[in-house]
Amino acid sequence: MSFLKDQIHGFISKGGLKAGLQPVEGLEKEEERVEELLRLDVIDKDLTNEREFNNVTQLACFLTGRSKSTINLLDDVSQHSKNTQGFNAIESFMTKEMPRSVSICQFVLAAPKEQMIIEDLKKDTRTQNFHKMPMAPNIQFYAGTPIITKRGYTVGTLCVFDEKPGTLIHSQKEGLRLLSDQVSSLLEQISPKKKTEEEQLGGEKSPIEASYYSAASILFTDFVDFTQLSENIQPGELIETLDQYFSSFDLLMDNHGIKKVKTIGDSYMAVAGIPEGKPGHARNACAAGLDIIKMVDGINMQRTALGKDPWKIRVGVHTGPVIAGFSGSGFDVWGDSVNIASRLESASEGGRLHISEETKLSLDQSSGITDRGEIELKNKGMMRTYFLDNLA
Repeated sequence: MSFLKDQIHGFISKGGLKAGLQPVEGLEKEEERVEELLRLDVIDKDLTNEREFNNVTQLACFLTGRSKSTINLLDDVSQHSKNTQGFNAIESFMTKEMPRSVSICQFVLAAPKEQMIIEDLKKDTRTQNFHKMPMAPNIQFYAGTPIITKRGYTVGTLCVFDEKPGTLIHSQKEGLRLLSDQVSSLLEQISPKKKTEEEQLGGEKSPIEASYYSAASILFTDFVDFTQLSENIQPGELIETLDQYFSSFDLLMDNHGIKKVKTIGDSYMAVAGIPEGKPGHARNACAAGLDIIKMVDGINMQRTALGKDPWKIRVGVHTGPVIAGFSGSGFDVWGDSVNIASRLESASEGGRLHISEETKLSLDQSSGITDRGEIELKNKGMMRTYFLDNLA
């Protein structure tokens, strides 16, 4: 940063503090996040006239019905506006580079995997003093969607603004998420330091090849009272019975276009929406979950006819961001969304499909759903969940 620019930034930062803006501090993995920006090496690249980025900001405004949109990258000191829509010449100049400490987008970094919607800047404790700064833009509504790289780091935001308070519906939020994914892919493509993992390792393949996915649907199952069931059955029959159930689940996953991840004991895990990222993955995962319950009921009828105990199954589905890829043990999926899906399954009932609110919103239906209200999920706190009985 030049001496003059450093002075200007210092003046603006002091003005923000004087107005009452509190900079975000204590960010987790901030050093690694900044290193990711350095890897991309696009901070100094001019994207104002790049057609692909222009399309994104125009679409963001069109999708949300808001007047302004921008693509921002945030390092440890500054916010860099790389492409804007709806800004006049003065606004574009003033926001091209500004101290991160006075930006609204800095607050996205505090929860770097989540969209941040501020319906009225004047009523939100984080931004209520924003308009007290000299030459502050006349905006009241803000929606920031994190730009997350394939390595899972939030390097910036895709934002929409408006002069009037407002909100966004689920489909608009999903549209912004998809556009943000597109920005991330474009940044990777234009990066002058773009290299394959093989090039970086001198021709050797990386031991872990993983990518971040902003949305996928994870399915978990397990059998009720499995420990007790396993105590009353011979080891050979136990393995044969599990194989009978899991083999039938594999067929259902193929039928619904879902990828099996693994089995752990009596638990079966699968994921929808990876790697293709097509819409409808929540519906596909839920359809597979409902079919699993029907399949188990059918197998249990056979077991009952043979004088054997039926096995009851629990199913849980959650929709959210994940990291997925290949490690030494094969394909796997990681992230908090995986843990939530597992907790939903554990808190389900025999013969029921238990889903999160995020999955329910993705289904866009009201019938066939039983609201459980807020329940406590182990190590996750209180969450609103639902039983899904059928798909509309």
